[in-house]
Amino acid sequence: MLEQATVDRLRQMDGQGFPVLSLYLGLEAGPASLRSIPTRIKDLLSPAKDIPDSLPRHRRMSLRDDIEALSRASTVFASDLGRAVAVFRSSGAGIDEYIGLPGPVRDRAVIDAAPYLRPLDAMLEHYRRFCVVVVDRRSASIFRFRMDRLESWEETRDEEIRKANYGGFSGYEERRVRAHADEVLAKHYREVAARLDALVDEDPGYDLLIVGGPEVHAAGVVEDLSPRLTKRLAGTFIIDPHTMTPATVLVHSKRVASAYEKGEQERLVRRLLDTAASRRDAVIGVDDATAAVNRRAVATLVVQADRTNPGAVCHSCRWISRPEESACPSCGGTMHLVPDIVDALGDSVRNSGGSVQHIIVDTRLAESEVGAFLRYQTAIA
Repeated sequence: MLEQATVDRLRQMDGQGFPVLSLYLGLEAGPASLRSIPTRIKDLLSPAKDIPDSLPRHRRMSLRDDIEALSRASTVFASDLGRAVAVFRSSGAGIDEYIGLPGPVRDRAVIDAAPYLRPLDAMLEHYRRFCVVVVDRRSASIFRFRMDRLESWEETRDEEIRKANYGGFSGYEERRVRAHADEVLAKHYREVAARLDALVDEDPGYDLLIVGGPEVHAAGVVEDLSPRLTKRLAGTFIIDPHTMTPATVLVHSKRVASAYEKGEQERLVRRLLDTAASRRDAVIGVDDATAAVNRRAVATLVVQADRTNPGAVCHSCRWISRPEESACPSCGGTMHLVPDIVDALGDSVRNSGGSVQHIIVDTRLAESEVGAFLRYQTAIA
C-alpha cells in the first residue's frame, strides 16, 4: 500500500550517477487491459531508447538493462488490474521498487538522477485517511479507511433505551421514562464523540471525519464533537445501520470526502488567485513561482500541472531555471537538466521548510500550472 513513509524513502534514494527510470502505468480491469500493457510500455519507453552517447558506457548499459527489464515485465502487473502501478529502476544503483497504487494515474516514463515522485505526492494528498462513524440510538460502528481500504472497525453499544409510548399514572411514568431515554441517548452521543476524539491521538489517527446513520442520530453526534473534530468534519450521510456493510459505508464516505476535498481545493485556488491579483503575498505561473522558490520565499507551492516540462538545476547552489540556462545565474555553476521543473520546485520548497499542495479538481490554476503563497513580499510580487 502507498504510504508517506514509502515516498519519503524513495525521495532519499540517490542514483549514484546512474539514470533512474520511473514508470507510471494506469491499468483498466479485464484481460484486454493486460494484453495492451506490452505495447503501452513499449510506446512509453521508446524515447528513452535514444540514450545519449555522452553518457558513460556503464550508465548507458544500466539504463538499457532497465528498459529491457520493464519491456518484458508486463505479466507482473496482472495483480493490480483496475488500479495503477509505479515502478522505479536503476540496475546500476541497485534500485528496483514496485508500488501498487490505489487509483488511476496518467501513463508516463521519466528518466532522471532520482525517482520522479510528483504523482505519488498528489495521490497521498488525495487519499487521506478518514474515520467514519455510523450511529444508531443504541450503538455506533466506527470504521477507519486508508487508500479506499478498511483499516479497522469497532462497535460500541450503550444501555438499552426503553420505549416511552405508554402512559402511567396521569402520564407521570411516561414522562419519567421519556426523560430517562433522552438522558441515555445524550450520554450515548457524548461517549461516541469522546471515542472519536481519542482516536485522533491513536496511531495512525485520521485526517477527516464523516458521520452517518439516521439523520437525527448523526446530528446528535455532530453537536457533541470537540472543536478539533469539527475542523476535521467532512460531512454526513444517511444510512440504515442494520443493513449496512463496510463496502456500502465506503461508497457513501467516498462521495462525502470527494465533495469536501473538491470544495477545499476550489477555495484554496480562489484564495491563491485573489491574493496574487491584489499583488500581495502570492504569485502565479511557473516563471514567477521559480523566482520565488529561488529566493526561498515560498511558504506553500500549489500545483495543478498535468504534464511534465523540463528545467535545469544548479549542481552547486540548487538554483532552478528553464532548461535554456547552461550556467547558473546565481553562482555561475554548472546547470544540469531535470525532466520536470515543477517537481524540482516542489523538492526545493520542502527542503526550505515549505509545503506543497496538489490540485486534482478542475480549476483556473490549470492554465498556469503552479502558484505559490509567499512568506513575504518580494520584488516579483
